[in-house]
Amino acid sequence: MTRKRLRAVLFGPQGSGKGTQGQLLAERFDVPLIGSGELCRAEIAEGSALGKLVGEYVAHGMLAPDELVNAVVQKRLSEVATDRGFILDGYPRNVEQAETLDRFLKVNIAIQLKLQDNEAIRRLLGRRQCTVCRAIFHVEDAPPVTLDQCTYCGKPLVRREDDYEEPIRARLSAYHFMTEPLASYYRQRGVLLALQAGQPLNLLFDELIKKMAKLGFIA
Repeated sequence: MTRKRLRAVLFGPQGSGKGTQGQLLAERFDVPLIGSGELCRAEIAEGSALGKLVGEYVAHGMLAPDELVNAVVQKRLSEVATDRGFILDGYPRNVEQAETLDRFLKVNIAIQLKLQDNEAIRRLLGRRQCTVCRAIFHVEDAPPVTLDQCTYCGKPLVRREDDYEEPIRARLSAYHFMTEPLASYYRQRGVLLALQAGQPLNLLFDELIKKMAKLGFIA
């Protein structure tokens, strides 16, 4: 089997472990992990023309339109050696963005992490983050050694401002409406790999690597 370069899209609901799996994959395959949220924030901080436009929407609590997000991601992709591979996290967020990406650069695997809403809510309600080093803990699944204190740097742990039930449910509804249809889109393209994300993160990663290896993606 011919070894494939990883040109991946990674998507799933909040709480599915998408960020963790993306980081592990990036390290395993030695490719950049490109997050649309981080890119937009970097453009805003830089004060670029794109950043100023995106910042206008962010300042009003609105999602930036597809055209702006497409431009930000394409700018970054044009800067990296895409023939070496990459992982996109948080983009595309809808089918329209996926179609735009396909016209610019086709991905060869779309990894969907599937998770029931009740488990996503449980995970997010128990999530705590360090105020300094940004390490993530969970009050039940991965608690710190000392309550409300980061195990790594000793600084306080806090709950994110959007990790409360009402905003969590709103984000999940938005995911189901906007992003989940990507599964059908990439299934039709023959590049969808869907996994159940309710299992422990290490077991999920092991399953992911095994299934990717069968498809020709070998680190």
